[in-house]
Amino acid sequence: MCHRPPMKTNLLTLFAAATCDGQTRRQRGDHCPTPAKSMRNRNAILIISASVVGYFLLASFALSEPLPNRIAQDPTIKGKGKDGECMDYAIALSSKLAGNGIHGQLIFYRWHIRNTPITGSHVFVMYRLPDGSEWIVDNEIPKPKRVPPEASAMQLVFLLNGDPSAPVDVELQNGLNHLSFF
Repeated sequence: MCHRPPMKTNLLTLFAAATCDGQTRRQRGDHCPTPAKSMRNRNAILIISASVVGYFLLASFALSEPLPNRIAQDPTIKGKGKDGECMDYAIALSSKLAGNGIHGQLIFYRWHIRNTPITGSHVFVMYRLPDGSEWIVDNEIPKPKRVPPEASAMQLVFLLNGDPSAPVDVELQNGLNHLSFF
């Protein structure tokens, strides 16, 4: 029940009418909320609801990435992000992928930087998703890269490294590559 007398009508209060005891009065106070106060409450609820819905949408998009790609990005897999530990990472990742029904291949190659005595070897993982797409990843890149259709193993090496014009000679280790399916 409203206990205050009607307010004087001015431009601000003309449209701020509240119903109290079935009568329309221009009121302010805690007993009869004005439409403006009611709108503030609705806006606050709308903002909170939109924030909650937005949070869940973002979380669902993050989880919508395929499981194998989430596994490949896992920083806790042995060798991930560590220089010189490509073999440890490739073996650990291929084991986890195979354990989840995802199959692929380890691809081995040797490299030599032209006009220097610097040489080395590397291994990376290529795997196939149920949708037919193929991905490559190694311990040095943060997330997998999608393989273009009909790409050769040599093209994958340069796709992985990102610079096909680098002064590096690459030789695939086909003896190991033929045996490296998981």
